[in-house]
Amino acid sequence: MKQKARRKRTDHLAKILPPTVRFWTGISLIPGYFLVDQILQKFILVILFAFIAKQAGKKIRYMYFTMMILSITVFHLLSPMGRLLMEIGPFKITSGALETGFLKGITLGGLVFLSLFSVTPSLKLPGRLGGLLAHMFYYFEEILDGRKRVKASDFIGSLDTILMDIFPPSDTAAPEEAAPSEEESTRSYPFMIPYILLMEFLVWGAVFWAFRG
Repeated sequence: MKQKARRKRTDHLAKILPPTVRFWTGISLIPGYFLVDQILQKFILVILFAFIAKQAGKKIRYMYFTMMILSITVFHLLSPMGRLLMEIGPFKITSGALETGFLKGITLGGLVFLSLFSVTPSLKLPGRLGGLLAHMFYYFEEILDGRKRVKASDFIGSLDTILMDIFPPSDTAAPEEAAPSEEESTRSYPFMIPYILLMEFLVWGAVFWAFRG
């Protein structure tokens, strides 16, 4: 049975940032994002990254990321640390484990949102290694964005189905890099610098504020 085509979402950022600049902008934000260790500030940045990923035309599966954050938090509760908040039978909930688990959970979620913002199908990096990295990031995005998800009850089968959708059996060769069109090569991006400066200010400003406090 032929699968229904997936509805294409509009990439609003394509008019602001060219693909390569968007990629390196995302890369430059990662160190600052890691340096932010306050939960509220990092949570605000996660919301920001989710917003720009949506503006980039990416689908955000909020329930998937909520469950991921909850599972990481619960896992860290198994190693109690800090002030005891409550006990449920033998299970102890401590402030240190709760904060550490939640912080790591939202950190991972923010990184995924940032990667969704940074990578586009038209991304081209110089050299063979650059091309390999661009394809790897793109396939990672396709797996996250796929309509079918990996199922715990049929992990191998569901993963195989997703990979078959991305790599059809007839597609034996590596994806070819299309040359940029004349419109892409001559297009101007008047809002590119202000947009990049705003993103850098929001992330690195949070780092400065955290160290200042």
